[in-house]
Amino acid sequence: MTIELAETNSERAELQALFSHVFEGISDDAVPRVEHDDLYAPLLPLIRDAEGSLLAAAMSCRTELASAAIMASRIGRGDPFGVIGLLDKHSELDLVAVQPSARGRGYGSRLIQWLDSELEHRGVRAWFGNVTVNLETDRLREFYRRHGFEIVPDFQPLPPLLGKSWMKRDAQMPQFYFYKRPGN
Repeated sequence: MTIELAETNSERAELQALFSHVFEGISDDAVPRVEHDDLYAPLLPLIRDAEGSLLAAAMSCRTELASAAIMASRIGRGDPFGVIGLLDKHSELDLVAVQPSARGRGYGSRLIQWLDSELEHRGVRAWFGNVTVNLETDRLREFYRRHGFEIVPDFQPLPPLLGKSWMKRDAQMPQFYFYKRPGN
């Protein structure tokens, strides 16, 4: 089982289709197009079967807050959130999806392990994400704990990481947040 990266817009469209199939109500543009990589710095690992069909994929990237700060700085508004200096020091695990017929075979774990290693190699110091109430929260809480993430108690805010709050002010509180330093 090898990990590939979605580096073209057509590959990313496949990921978008998988995420849309697995997650109800996901935005049609959840996966950034190649031309926006400078904003989001996405890591998009995927696993295919022997016939080339997509089995599993993940997306870890800069937060929306960081992307907004980049856009603000480009139009002369400086760094309104004070995060520009941390762009390559954080990553948000936004999505992990496995085809329902392929679950329970270790694909999700393999993607998390690959991302953890790659983020550590890139010098990322804070990796985090959240699980919303409409997902299998008990199973996912144990999955992330098994992979070394600290689990924040239900409906509690993500603690400051790298000295910053990464939550949007108007964001709805998820079931739980999780975080870790890659490689730990």
